[in-house]
Amino acid sequence: MGADPIGDYVTGLAAALRGPSRTRAEMITEARHSLEDAAAAFEDEGLEPLDARHRAVREFGAHGQVVPGYQAELAAQQGRRTAMWIALALPLVNVLEPLMWWDSPWSAAQHASHLYWVLVDHFKYTSFLAAGIAALVVAGFSWGSRYLRDGVRYTRVVGLGAVTFLGLHGLVGAAVFGLSVYQWPAAATWPPVLVGMTVNTAAFGYAGLLAVRCVQFARTALRNRQAAIA
Repeated sequence: MGADPIGDYVTGLAAALRGPSRTRAEMITEARHSLEDAAAAFEDEGLEPLDARHRAVREFGAHGQVVPGYQAELAAQQGRRTAMWIALALPLVNVLEPLMWWDSPWSAAQHASHLYWVLVDHFKYTSFLAAGIAALVVAGFSWGSRYLRDGVRYTRVVGLGAVTFLGLHGLVGAAVFGLSVYQWPAAATWPPVLVGMTVNTAAFGYAGLLAVRCVQFARTALRNRQAAIA
């Protein structure tokens, strides 16, 4: 180690962890405080400051020992965040969707094909269904976590499920928009529709980013676990 064993240790810990930035920063700060407190206690016992800091690091545990636990928690936090966003955003998007057609110069009842209404209903009902499932997933990350045999694998399944659903659901939404423009060309330049599509795209894009990171962080946690066992 260098001149500051605790500083070197914390820097290495930060480099090894992948997860939500706020939670990760809090974990690293807590680890630093724990190490500083331990070093202070060893100094009180009569050790030299540098020796006390070395001992604090040794007793805290090598990175290979502590990183898997930290990474598992970070993955779970990302999974919970992903599910929470889906549970809240999907119903809100659907509730606000009628505003896209507010005071439009055309009637939705005119020239609307059967396929259009099928896709609209599918998008709406699957949105609320997915939001309900996501709410249950959030519960699984909180009080239900005590019944999970493997929280990291649960997180990975949640991430993969979210990525798959968002991809398919996004295609349905794009089809609805495409049919809307085909049936009512004025929709392509109607400001409420453009604003609504921008909001929808941003919400889906952010949800997709959360879901992809959920999978990535869970995979990192699994790799760290396997490395610790090996």
